[in-house]
Amino acid sequence: MSNFTEREILVVAKKLLEESGEMTTTELKEALLIEMEPDGNDLQINLNRNDTKFEQKVRNMVSHRENNELLKYCEYRRVGNNGVLRSRALPKFEKEDEEKEEIEARKEKKRRFRARRVNFEALNIKNQELGLKGEEFVLNYEKGRLNPILSEKVIHVSVEEGDGAGYDILSYDDKGKPKFVEVKTTTGAKDTEFYLTENEKAFIEEYHGQVEIVRVFNFDMNTGKGEIFRISGEDLYKKLALKPVVYKVSFI
Repeated sequence: MSNFTEREILVVAKKLLEESGEMTTTELKEALLIEMEPDGNDLQINLNRNDTKFEQKVRNMVSHRENNELLKYCEYRRVGNNGVLRSRALPKFEKEDEEKEEIEARKEKKRRFRARRVNFEALNIKNQELGLKGEEFVLNYEKGRLNPILSEKVIHVSVEEGDGAGYDILSYDDKGKPKFVEVKTTTGAKDTEFYLTENEKAFIEEYHGQVEIVRVFNFDMNTGKGEIFRISGEDLYKKLALKPVVYKVSFI
């Protein structure tokens, strides 16, 4: 439950202004709401007003700009009914159109790269719980579709041996041939993006003829059930588009 101080809001406001170049006070307030995601006490409505405590803090920060560090970073002017904050680091342009283009370009970049306060520990725990429940759902599904002899041989590898094997479940096809199952679970739709580790990708490429990616979607954490979509390892690049999103950096 958040209760941000004006000082904490000021730090984020300065960053937003430097990234965007220029913002109206309304744009700044909206950007701060998105960036800082206030809740709890900050979202309480002020008595006899229509704004929240967080919005009041933002308004106070701008109104008291002479007494905080805001004017070290930006200039303030009135344009009609709006207050406008312009970064002091923004270059001076000979033509007004050039300045507008620069500011719009900066704002567009900012829209694509919006910082988030993320509780990675809580998010990781939540994803682990979802992943495990999805795997258990597929484990039971695999055992249920096989004959008793093969069903007894199915192994939940990621639980029994850890998650470094490159797949989650050792199962079998109807003829008794081993099948390596990698489970990807989401509470969302079938086409929701998912992630492969470098190890999982390498394993699928090496054992593509025996690997199956099982996409569990519309998964209900309460019932432990969802829907299933299967993708063979051989179809990895035919039906899925892989995009690198993280880079390991080392010194040369």
